[in-house]
Amino acid sequence: MTLSYDVLIPAYQAEDSIAAAVASALAQRPRPERVLVYSDGSTDRTVERARAAGAEVVDATENRGVGHARQTLLERSGAPWLLVLDSDDRLLPGAGRLFEEAVEEHPDAWVLGFGEVPDTSAVPRAATGLEPAVPVDLRSLWKRNPFVSSSTLIRREPGVRVGGFPAVRRLVDYAFWLVLAAEPGARDRLWNRTCPVTVRAVHGGTITGNVVGAVMAERELLVQHADAALAGLAGPVRGALTRARLGELWWRGLSRHVDYGRPASSYLSPGDVVPGVVLPAVLRVLALGSVQRGLRAAARAARWARSGPHLDTQAWRRRTVRAPAGAPEG
Repeated sequence: MTLSYDVLIPAYQAEDSIAAAVASALAQRPRPERVLVYSDGSTDRTVERARAAGAEVVDATENRGVGHARQTLLERSGAPWLLVLDSDDRLLPGAGRLFEEAVEEHPDAWVLGFGEVPDTSAVPRAATGLEPAVPVDLRSLWKRNPFVSSSTLIRREPGVRVGGFPAVRRLVDYAFWLVLAAEPGARDRLWNRTCPVTVRAVHGGTITGNVVGAVMAERELLVQHADAALAGLAGPVRGALTRARLGELWWRGLSRHVDYGRPASSYLSPGDVVPGVVLPAVLRVLALGSVQRGLRAAARAARWARSGPHLDTQAWRRRTVRAPAGAPEG
């Protein structure tokens, strides 16, 4: 078979990256039917550079957000399969071949996810071989979103049937996956792999880098879909699992917030994310700098112990007790 797919690229002020994104799509084999770019009110040279690179461009004068941009591109597309590529990401050479192999393996799929590599100088030259796929259902998706924006192939027909992308500015993809996974007939229609197909830019300046906004948007989605995802479980169990999932969300967000170089004091309070009193209090204690240093020391000790027996016990003590220089305070 020859895979028929369109590549959709929402873009805003992307003059420095849009040409590379478009070129990476057009270089694939099989080649996409069309590369469609939506310029979401850009005032720089995004439109000019996207057209010069070979894309068809929708030049909107008003910035209406990524949800509206993706929905417009979905409506203008016509191929049976779609890939939404962020304007600062690139497809790896060989990604198209993996897309085709994945569709051959799961011709009735609605969503086929793949992995990513970070945007560094050490990225692999080409996508590697296709690894076994893992099925994704609503409950597992609610517990953790495995799909990577820019690395997920979407069947157009069910996407249109459920109304397409929501008109929101954050977590558009996750909201879309949750709606698809909740559809009747979604069983064995969503699959994910970790083999990379994109070089992905994620840093503090991207929309993904706004951790506080992303966490609050994800909290809303998790609460909204909790009953459907946890259907069949007793009410108290659903409540406990929801609080645990929100606690994990808060903790993961704190780690990312600090990784982006921001102080923990500028992050959300646990109570802003997790209902109740007990779990937010526990999370506040765990976020203390002294507790964080102890947890990091314990993790280093565990790694050291797993590496095998050591004669130099003094060195072991030094490695497990001392926190690394410049470590964040939590």
